[in-house]
Amino acid sequence: MTGTGEPPLPQGFDFFEHRRRGPARVEGWLPTVHFNLGGPVTLADAQPAVRTGQCQCGAIRYQAAGEPDDPHLCSCEHCTRIGGGPAMLWVGFRGETLTWTGPGGEPAWYASWPTLLRAFCPRCGTQLASVAEDSPMVMVTAFSLTDQSGVAPVGHSYRADAAPWMTITLAPEPQPQQPR
Repeated sequence: MTGTGEPPLPQGFDFFEHRRRGPARVEGWLPTVHFNLGGPVTLADAQPAVRTGQCQCGAIRYQAAGEPDDPHLCSCEHCTRIGGGPAMLWVGFRGETLTWTGPGGEPAWYASWPTLLRAFCPRCGTQLASVAEDSPMVMVTAFSLTDQSGVAPVGHSYRADAAPWMTITLAPEPQPQQPR
């Protein structure tokens, strides 16, 4: 992350050491989750959905497990400049579930703020992810996802800074499911 003109990372900043090593595996740790389906179901039985995504040229690909979290637009100065538009659409996944799978390996990273890193393809420039230093989540650009279902924005960060001509209709907040 150095030598490309970006500002230096703060002293001692460790970009999630587990990302470089891959997710930790703890053998024998599979708690039993009980559902009223006639028997116990373990976490191994209930595999989370896997989403995939990629950059424009396909060199950088990723996959993330679980349901998309907090889909939102952002119109901050950083997002509008790197995205080249009035807002960027972000969606979160647990950081430990994200893996870089394409032939280009891991994307290039740029510190757009001392505690915020942005991932992009060094070949085509596609913006792919954003990671805050102390967050367990990694935000990916929603339109880099192969399947964009379930990512309609429910919030808009820096809405007051958005282009005055932009009209946004947000998706309704997801409602908890009622017991049957």
